[in-house]
Amino acid sequence: MNVFPLSDIDWPSISAVLVSWNRCELMQQAIQSLRNQQYSQLEFIIVDNGSTDGSLSWLRTQADLVLVENQRNRGASVARNQGTRLAKGKYVLYMDSDAEIHTREGLKTLIAYMEENEQVAGISGVIYSDASMSRIWSWSTCMDWEANHDLASSLVPNQYPQALSTCFVIFRASALREAGGFDEYYFYLYEDADLCDRLKKRGYRLHVLPEVKIIHHYAEPGRTRRGNIEYHYYHEKLRMYFLLKNWGVRRFLLSWWSKVRTPLAYRKRFPYLSVLSFADIYFVRVFLLLLRYPLIRWKRRWRWI
Repeated sequence: MNVFPLSDIDWPSISAVLVSWNRCELMQQAIQSLRNQQYSQLEFIIVDNGSTDGSLSWLRTQADLVLVENQRNRGASVARNQGTRLAKGKYVLYMDSDAEIHTREGLKTLIAYMEENEQVAGISGVIYSDASMSRIWSWSTCMDWEANHDLASSLVPNQYPQALSTCFVIFRASALREAGGFDEYYFYLYEDADLCDRLKKRGYRLHVLPEVKIIHHYAEPGRTRRGNIEYHYYHEKLRMYFLLKNWGVRRFLLSWWSKVRTPLAYRKRFPYLSVLSFADIYFVRVFLLLLRYPLIRWKRRWRWI
């Protein structure tokens, strides 16, 4: 049993910001898992992105929630920034609507560590993909040199991660606002890695406490479905933007060259890519992205909140 140095009155406030989109049942489970923590200084801010499955009807009945209603799906980054602007807490918690915090007094465990380590701007637990805790979904978010998700490395125990997933993460509100919040160019994907990169460049650290366990159901409802070619376009658009913005022109061009120097080999890995789509992604769009580089570089200092 954990022994904490603070009384219930002394615990700092947390603003829990959750984005809702067509996951009514899972959203209820997510919110209940936070309520079960019995953390007295916890406020709920739910941003609904135009749900059509009855989520809004249920959310409107919950007296302890601050509810923001968008008429359409504005994406994760915009919605989280909306919620963050309303947040009053010393800490801001982001959790996906298909996640749950499983560990009893997990919030207190995480906050106690943050209170004792002022240079830590973000913290999380280990994320599992099932309630039996037999399969780890992510220990931390890791990327390779081209900013592709490195799944193997993400499963390796690492308490000082490259980035933290917004599946479940707590940020220090002051650091979050200093970094400017989420870049709204990202509809979803890469927005958390982008924010973590900016925090670390400001001298902050990130941390994972393995004793805190999170369940991520990774539900298909509430996700935008894309075919192979559509997803490839979408992923590469955000990956190349992230790479150019955060890691610079040299790394961006090295990544580009690794693909265009052997186009046949690359297309063999992704057989759905036609010659035209390959040329569109890795020549036309790369050229247009480089033209925007002065603006993209300036956005390193942009504040969305």
